[in-house]
Amino acid sequence: MTRMRRAERLLDQQLPGAAAGLARSVHAGATLLGAIEEFGSVSAQPISFDLATIAASVRRGGSLDAALRNWELSRANCSVGVLVAACRFGHAEGGNLAAALDGAAVSLLDRLEVADEARALSSQARSSSAVLVALPLFGAAGFSILDPAVAATLFTTTAGWICLVLGLGLDALGALVLSRMVRSALR
Repeated sequence: MTRMRRAERLLDQQLPGAAAGLARSVHAGATLLGAIEEFGSVSAQPISFDLATIAASVRRGGSLDAALRNWELSRANCSVGVLVAACRFGHAEGGNLAAALDGAAVSLLDRLEVADEARALSSQARSSSAVLVALPLFGAAGFSILDPAVAATLFTTTAGWICLVLGLGLDALGALVLSRMVRSALR
C-alpha cells in the first residue's frame, strides 16, 4: 500500500471518532467552532491537525464555511465531504447540528466497516485464486510422479510440450484475470 493510501486510510479511520467528538461537544453546548478548536487541540492525530488548521483559519478572520470547504477541497476524500456536509448543514443552513454530526459519525463508521468487510472478502478471494492457479501445476506434478508415462508424454513429445505450454499460458492468464477482478472489487 502506498504512503498516500495509508494516510487516506488513517484519515478514514479517524473521521468517525472526530464526528462523534464534535457531536458530543455540540450536545454539551459548544458552538461548532468551539468543538473544532477543542478537538483540534486534544490529540496529535492527523485529523486533529486538520481541525486545528480550520480553527486557525477562522481566528485569522476567515469564515468557518470557507475553511470547511477548503478542507474538503484539500482532501480528495469523500468521507471528509460527509463530515463537512454535516457541519455546513448544521452551521450554515441552520439545521440540527448535533443530529447531523451524530448521523455523519454513524455513516462514516458504517462506511469504514463496509470497507473492512470488502478487504476481508477480497483476502478470501485472493486465497481462492491462488489455489485455482496452483491446482493445475500440482496436478500435473502429482500425475507425473504417480505415472512416469505422463511425465514422458509431457516432456518428450511435441503434443506434450504444446499441452504444457498452452496449460501454463492459460494458467498465467487466469491468474492475471483473477488478480484484476479482486483489485477491481476493492475500488
